[in-house]
Amino acid sequence: MAEWLAAHTKTLSLWCGALATFAIYSVLYAENRFYRLFEHIFIGLSAGFGVYVTWSQVLAPKWWQPMVHKGQWQWIFAAVLGSMFYFMYSKKHAWVSRVIFGLFMGLSAGLMFRDFYEIYFPQMGASMKPIVGNSISWWDSVNAIVFYAILISSMAYFFFSFEHDSPVVQKTAAAGRWFLMIGFGAIFGATVMGRMTLFIGRLNFLVNDWWPTARVAWQYRFFQTAVVLAVIAVLVQGFRALKARSKTFPPSA
Repeated sequence: MAEWLAAHTKTLSLWCGALATFAIYSVLYAENRFYRLFEHIFIGLSAGFGVYVTWSQVLAPKWWQPMVHKGQWQWIFAAVLGSMFYFMYSKKHAWVSRVIFGLFMGLSAGLMFRDFYEIYFPQMGASMKPIVGNSISWWDSVNAIVFYAILISSMAYFFFSFEHDSPVVQKTAAAGRWFLMIGFGAIFGATVMGRMTLFIGRLNFLVNDWWPTARVAWQYRFFQTAVVLAVIAVLVQGFRALKARSKTFPPSA
């Protein structure tokens, strides 16, 4: 058995990848047990891989090895602090976990504020470019004017300290709303393109990697059987959906 697995490792991995791809994308038709099974498999694999990465890349090199092999015994206090998280499962001693949670939330908030300052403040300063100058071309001036127009309009939309009674403020805020919608649309489009990139990657895997392997004699017969079973499953699922719909919306007399 071990020799057979070693000889057919690539084939098995290709078939497992194809089966998982078909199972995940079956949700496009309807949520089904086949999809939920592989969804739980993916979640379990992700959780197990996360535990492995946490130990191999964080705990082992940065905590266990310095403490055990290099004599840095003070790292034992990290285990004490980490064990305080598990008191959240105790009704009597849950306050212990709230202490460590509060400590880490405060540290995380401080680190996030520092990161925000170090990352975004330089970007904000670099965005404030001059409109005119000796070394500035007319195209750079146009870009700067457009940038300031969008910035002022968007900020006017969110400025609620006074009523937008002035026509100038109203029109500026309306323009800012349009600019925001365009920006959100661009973000949504980029998200959709990211999903399409994942889909194209899986389709490329099926066409170029899995399909040539599936055309081998016994594997092709297995593929035919899998297709027939998939068609039967889809027909059964559709029949159940129609039956449930007929119960929900009975025909009128």
